[in-house]
Amino acid sequence: MATLAESSGGDNAAVRRMGQMVLERGLLNDTELDLVLQKQAVEGGRLGNMLVSLGLVTEKEVARILADQYGHGIEFLDKDWASEPTPEATRLFNQALCLARGFLPLDTVVGSTNQTVVTVLIGDADPGEVSELVWRRTGWQVRFQQGEFARVNQAIRQHFFFAEHPPDEIIQRELRQLDRDVDRVYSPDTLLEYILHYAVRERASDIHITASPGSRHILFRVDGVLRPMLAMSSAGDRLTGYIKLCSEMDVAEQRLPQDGSFSRTILDQPYTIRVSTVIAEYGERMVLRLLGQQGDLDKLSDLGVLDEDIAALKKLFASPQGLILLTGPTGSGKSTTLHAALRMQHIVERNVLTVEDPVEYRVPAVGQTEVNGRAGYGFSNALRHFLRHDPDIILVGEIRDQETAHAGLEAASTGHLVLSTLHVGSIFGVVPRLKILGIDVETIAENLMGVINQRLARRNCPMCKTATTPSEAARSWLGIAEGATVMRGAGCQRCRGTGYLGRVPVYEMLLPDRTIADLIASDAPRGDLRAACEATGMRTILESGRQRVLEGETTTDEIERAIGEGAT
Repeated sequence: MATLAESSGGDNAAVRRMGQMVLERGLLNDTELDLVLQKQAVEGGRLGNMLVSLGLVTEKEVARILADQYGHGIEFLDKDWASEPTPEATRLFNQALCLARGFLPLDTVVGSTNQTVVTVLIGDADPGEVSELVWRRTGWQVRFQQGEFARVNQAIRQHFFFAEHPPDEIIQRELRQLDRDVDRVYSPDTLLEYILHYAVRERASDIHITASPGSRHILFRVDGVLRPMLAMSSAGDRLTGYIKLCSEMDVAEQRLPQDGSFSRTILDQPYTIRVSTVIAEYGERMVLRLLGQQGDLDKLSDLGVLDEDIAALKKLFASPQGLILLTGPTGSGKSTTLHAALRMQHIVERNVLTVEDPVEYRVPAVGQTEVNGRAGYGFSNALRHFLRHDPDIILVGEIRDQETAHAGLEAASTGHLVLSTLHVGSIFGVVPRLKILGIDVETIAENLMGVINQRLARRNCPMCKTATTPSEAARSWLGIAEGATVMRGAGCQRCRGTGYLGRVPVYEMLLPDRTIADLIASDAPRGDLRAACEATGMRTILESGRQRVLEGETTTDEIERAIGEGAT
């Protein structure tokens, strides 16, 4: 087995410190370290980058280690806490320089000695070199914050691009140009390009184009909620026609729904845009879903899973065989949680195969495949083929039909761990749904290892959240005394005035013990199953939501929106 000193030539103290800290924090085991050192011996490169590229640690973990390693008061900065760079801080720098050196100036303050101090966010950068560069250019002192490499680079690209190309102004210019284009020779391509850029800047997952009697409207879905962005004249019809052309749809078809897709590179990041149309009363409605190729995925703790649940989930996902299901509506973060839990395992030692629709997260060392309807490659036949490839773990994007359900349960009962999602509203809807798909209760009871039912609530903006007095109804639901306060975002530039930034999971878990398995096998009523779960101390999804509010993560309004009945 290679050693850390051998891999770095024995003279790179920084590399040795990085490797030692990764081992001390339990982020690697000996087998994984051996794989990294073998790969580094062949390819070279920095240890931190290689650990991330292999999916053994996240960029966030590397950034935290670097912040500790550098010392001198350098703090790790989560992406949600990064403020918008001010023009004063960035005016003496450009995108090429910041990308090459891996830093982004955020803001400046004048200290008590009239010395200007600039806060600088660094990614894959040497603080000493950046400090010297900033001093030579500006004479400013530097206060560093350590961020994740890729996200710092993304922030650099976004800041300088949008400083030079304000999307709202360019979109309005393009709309005016299309309105004046009576001969219909001007292309809507630039308009589409900047709408896509605008959506990425606003962290939108979907773009909705809707029709009303006198106008067309564009809305962005941000953190699960639609936000109106702009209105258009009939030029909007030119835009939808162009999108259909890009998506290889029938442009002339105005009667039937259509589906398609196209690819674009936005701020140097590749995106697949899935497009769907329906015909409504006032014209064609269109939804564009933005699917970026995400290579670095946060772990469960970074996603917001409670500390007391992480140990249970780590043990659950380390099971040698059985079925684990994530439930909840579309957009509730099921796939994200599945992949994050998957990365908690020592995947170098386990053969992991996935079939997804689409592949949203790239997980190194995992064999990921994507459904292809035209080729006849779906969830069920992928499962049959996977069994011939000696898998330990099989991830199936969704159990949506009888054939997939039977194939998944067969794999689970023959010594494989099967991970999947199911569209039901609660953990107690899983057994009835699987029965509808033709699975007998004895098979369910024998193989069901765990169910996680999840929703996503918008998180209070960390930049502007403040203590507020809840309503009487909210106070009663939370069980807090009169005069107690809770946190709520006031609205700022960072959160675009919404008071929310990002989302936090709200969930409940069913981990069947022998008693619960016997109840499932006997096809017990849902009420009996619920009572047995509550007897084990299971925290319901409403109780999880209440805890999130009391911890200042979100609001009662959001819990009511995300969960519904019972939250006030």
